[in-house]
Amino acid sequence: MRNKYLFLTLLVAALSFLSIGSAAAAERIGFVNIQEIMAKAPQVKAAENLLKQEFGAREKALVAQRDAIRQQEANLRRNAAVMSAASKTAAEKKLREEMSKFNSTMASFNADVSAKRTELLQGLQKKISLAITKVAKRDGYDMILSSGVAYASKRVDLTAQVLREMGSR
Repeated sequence: MRNKYLFLTLLVAALSFLSIGSAAAAERIGFVNIQEIMAKAPQVKAAENLLKQEFGAREKALVAQRDAIRQQEANLRRNAAVMSAASKTAAEKKLREEMSKFNSTMASFNADVSAKRTELLQGLQKKISLAITKVAKRDGYDMILSSGVAYASKRVDLTAQVLREMGSR
């Protein structure tokens, strides 16, 4: 009985030391809102401008091609009643060929834009990660959370600091 009492006393003492030790070694945890960073980071705006610069001319050409096809289609509908069967068939065939060519060109354009956007986003994600790591190390954070967080107070929100870090690059 006395051994059991001594064991329980030692167990309680050990548990109290453990709880004091874990309280002293509390981790610093922060939160970063990635969507806000993606909306406000200067690198995002630069990437958008690069996409416009690189693909703007092709997009304008595609819009002009689409408008020309729509005009041909409207002309065909308007003049179909007075056209001969042969000229109507030829015009419909030409319109189908133009639409097919346009759809092919548009698919190629979309694939090129998507590939470039993916490339830029990967580079941007790396820059965001580096900025988060720099802020965490500089300010002594043990863990930075970015998604799946139901609530984060302003005290632990490091989004503005990460944006400042990204702005300085």
